[in-house]
Amino acid sequence: MTNEIKRPSYDLVILNKTSKEKFKKFLLSLGNKTQNTFNHFGEINTNTVTSIAIREITRSDKEKFFGFVGGELIVYGFLTRFDKLTKKHNCTLGIVVSDTWQKKGFGQKMCQHMIDFAWKHGFTKIWLAVYSDNKNGINLYKSLGFQIEGIFINDEKFDTTNRHVISMARFKNGKDYDKKRLVMWKKLNSDL
Repeated sequence: MTNEIKRPSYDLVILNKTSKEKFKKFLLSLGNKTQNTFNHFGEINTNTVTSIAIREITRSDKEKFFGFVGGELIVYGFLTRFDKLTKKHNCTLGIVVSDTWQKKGFGQKMCQHMIDFAWKHGFTKIWLAVYSDNKNGINLYKSLGFQIEGIFINDEKFDTTNRHVISMARFKNGKDYDKKRLVMWKKLNSDL
């Protein structure tokens, strides 16, 4: 007989739309740390949440994904298309998980759903940006096959603190481009 703790199992239901009110409630539920890690919207508060929700829900350049557990919106993700003709094969990925539902596998499920969607809809590269101090996010993306493409030193500033941004990408062909990047860096440095 073991004293194994049984954790509840939750099914994630992913939809491509939600109500403005559910999205506002989700956004307002994000804690300061989560907002600082996912700074896509800027400051979220009762004064800004309506305009943020409307702007995000109505954007036509994004495929939006809303993840629900038991009717509660717990994760929001998106894929943004580029307007530039030479970048039509690329999209950017963004995701934010409600504080109380983090580290339970829902971010990974949502990301995998978006990756599958991107490949099915003709994209061949998915790009994202993550803060260098977001170790959980970096580890998640690496586990999903994303590779580090670059580091932007002191790229963003919060109050008086500089934050570095990591550029990561995943390619539909599954190739690892680390060696190619290394050769390019050496060549760039030798040409200077």
